[in-house]
Amino acid sequence: MSSHQIAEKGSDKGVFSRWWFYLAYHHKWAEGMLYLMFISGLLLWDRLDVGWQVERITLLLHMLIGLTLFVVIMAPFWLAHRRLINGSKKAFLRKTGSLIEWLLVVCTSTGFYLFFFGIPGNTLGNLMADVHFYSSWLLAPLVFRHAMRWSVLKIIKNK
Repeated sequence: MSSHQIAEKGSDKGVFSRWWFYLAYHHKWAEGMLYLMFISGLLLWDRLDVGWQVERITLLLHMLIGLTLFVVIMAPFWLAHRRLINGSKKAFLRKTGSLIEWLLVVCTSTGFYLFFFGIPGNTLGNLMADVHFYSSWLLAPLVFRHAMRWSVLKIIKNK
């Protein structure tokens, strides 16, 4: 193998490393996707009673987005951002980041369970639906607070 080929392989690694570093700090798509999933899930809540026509379209979009775009956008950001949880000098960001990570695992895994098995009316199905629903109620505001200075919602101006 020539030195030119070795240099090219090394530069590919550098490009990937730079992209991975860039991805860890650019969260707008991931944050926006999380809020979209939360709002579409909220529309599926029985207490809102949006009507079957809206609910069936919302459920289909919620499932399709969760299986495709959420995985394609959230997973790479989450994996790239993970190293910041351990490396941050800010205790608040470390703690909320760890909690967000656990809530994402819970919410995503229960979401996949619901996609494949639904809520057949048994105890396990009802438990999965409740855990999915209530973990999202914790996840969305926690993500907002974690990323408040940089949030896509821009309630607090960046200094």
